[in-house]
Amino acid sequence: MELDQLKKFFSEKLEANIDRITEQLLSEMLSFYNYRFQDEEQKEQTTEKFRELVQIVLNSLKNKDVKDHAFKWGELIGAKSVENGGNLGRTIKGVTVYKNVIWSFLLEEGRNIQINNVELLDIIMETDHIFNNMVHGFSTSFTNNAEKLLQESRELYLKISVPIVPISQKLAVLPLIGEINEMRSETLIVDSLDTCVKKRIETLVIDLSGVYEVDLIGIEVLFKLIRSLNLLGVKPVITGMKGELSQTFINLGINLQGISIYSNLEQALKELKFF
Repeated sequence: MELDQLKKFFSEKLEANIDRITEQLLSEMLSFYNYRFQDEEQKEQTTEKFRELVQIVLNSLKNKDVKDHAFKWGELIGAKSVENGGNLGRTIKGVTVYKNVIWSFLLEEGRNIQINNVELLDIIMETDHIFNNMVHGFSTSFTNNAEKLLQESRELYLKISVPIVPISQKLAVLPLIGEINEMRSETLIVDSLDTCVKKRIETLVIDLSGVYEVDLIGIEVLFKLIRSLNLLGVKPVITGMKGELSQTFINLGINLQGISIYSNLEQALKELKFF
């Protein structure tokens, strides 16, 4: 039998038995994941998704382009798995269940009409790419979720890395630690100014003793912060500036005249008559 004739035969068989195959998929997946539906609505929605899976397979045998459909199906199932606390490895293993159910049906129908193993293999290979596209969809959902979590962690780190510490009603300290770079720049400026306004800070001590590296972007960020504080009427005070950082300001022609600079935080607080 020609391949196109076989594809037509199997697509018609899948279509005629779509309800039975869907129910089998549902049963096998519940067993595989050891899962029970929370309510009837969830069961109906899941049943419809597995019915859609069978439809994708039979449409591929009708020579329809199902690449995008299979990918989006996998992406949606992957997103649901993420919501339920699943992991990518376990989700991908679920594809084996899909294959076993659908391919077992194809093998059974193939034996009924006594086609040879080569012809059966041809049909199975015609459907294999569908499952690869679904796996791609799964992976995309989990990758997107990982990137989202990474971004949230990064944003939390940035918030934590701008710890403005009020030490009196009008005085606060901004102890900068680590590297001042482009990633921290926006958070550093926005959060510092916002806190000064909300807490009505009049003097902000910017302590640089914990800063181990500042690139040109970091220099620009510090200068912008100082200027912005001045525009808000907040007096900027710098402490702990290392010699190389001071020299960089000079080499770049950045004028810090009028800015109070102290060797350490203790000296600054004494001068500000904090104690």
